[in-house]
Amino acid sequence: MANFRYRAIDAKGKPAEGEMIAGDLSQLEHRLQDMGLWLVRALEAKPKVSSRSGKLGKVKPRDLLEFSTHMFTLLDAGISLSQAVKNLSEESPNLQLRATLQTIHQQIEAGSSLHAAMNQHSTIFPPQVTNLVQAGEESDTLADTFKELERYLDWADQIRGDIRQATIYPSIVIIAVAGLLILLFTFVIPQFIPVLLDLNVPLPFVTVLVISISEFTVNNWYIWMPVLFALPLGWWIGQKYIIGFSRWRDRMILELPILGELLQMLTLSKFVQNFAVLYQAGLPVLHCLQLCRGIVGNQVVANALQDVQLAIAEGSTIHDALRRHPIFPPMMIQMISVGETTGSLPKTLTNVANYYNREIPRRIKKIFAILEPAITLGLIGIVGIVALALFMPMMSLMGNF
Repeated sequence: MANFRYRAIDAKGKPAEGEMIAGDLSQLEHRLQDMGLWLVRALEAKPKVSSRSGKLGKVKPRDLLEFSTHMFTLLDAGISLSQAVKNLSEESPNLQLRATLQTIHQQIEAGSSLHAAMNQHSTIFPPQVTNLVQAGEESDTLADTFKELERYLDWADQIRGDIRQATIYPSIVIIAVAGLLILLFTFVIPQFIPVLLDLNVPLPFVTVLVISISEFTVNNWYIWMPVLFALPLGWWIGQKYIIGFSRWRDRMILELPILGELLQMLTLSKFVQNFAVLYQAGLPVLHCLQLCRGIVGNQVVANALQDVQLAIAEGSTIHDALRRHPIFPPMMIQMISVGETTGSLPKTLTNVANYYNREIPRRIKKIFAILEPAITLGLIGIVGIVALALFMPMMSLMGNF
């Protein structure tokens, strides 16, 4: 993508100048034609950068959250949409977002709608955001839409934090334990093996076992080390190139003991929360499900939602379509059934989402309350067995004396 300074004319011959981000001149020309302008001249230019501090690079979810907050504040205060976008294009701390908002402001000034302008920057504004903005523009409730979008992005940020807490900590601990075992069996225990063999006493079974493991580790390093490094590479290749690998991986993740149930709750929470937000914004049910499939982050649930979408298109109710897939718990299905029957589905979806929002942090605390002492006891057990294996022959020799 490059930033172009252009000169164009409209249908009446009135000149217009500005800057726009596009992949090349052809894309720039097409975008200008969508705005009712015809390109006369264009030169590649550096985007305008304010003297305020800021970082170039990717627009993060936190930047979108701040954007939504400021848009709601400005629109709710009675400031026009064009002026609100212009203000944020000058004030946003993220320079990439600032340059994008400058382009969006120019498109709005040329008569484009906000969601159409945002949709041309899909790498910055994801589909669920642009669809919510479109619903707000069509229903003339754009300020309230940005308030709802602020709440949604704040929830999404919290969920990302919960997922990091639920997955990163165990991963770090497992890597640390693996590193400790490799250190013990490749460097520490081999130093004691000659001493133990020179004692000329019968070695206990646990000592023989530890020595055998250590010798295998040292003598066959050319086997297990490549495997150790190939596993992450194979995982990455499988996700990228092997058909069906993502579904197998996600199914295995959901079947993990303890963590699997938590990750399933996180996935279902993302589905229900996004479904509730999109449905309340006035989007059709099938469109909501289509967007949710790309948001949940689990191929098993995404495939189930695809089947649900097809069943609803054929005339099934939402709760009947969900009931065909065991991945969706009975409690969720029952509440959605009541919401459909009583005509209060948006409220019901919000209640289900609130239940998960309350339950997930409690579940994470409960898991960590069990996991941390279990890991500590496991480490003590490993070190204790190794120490016992090393000192038992020495104690036996001293007993003989």
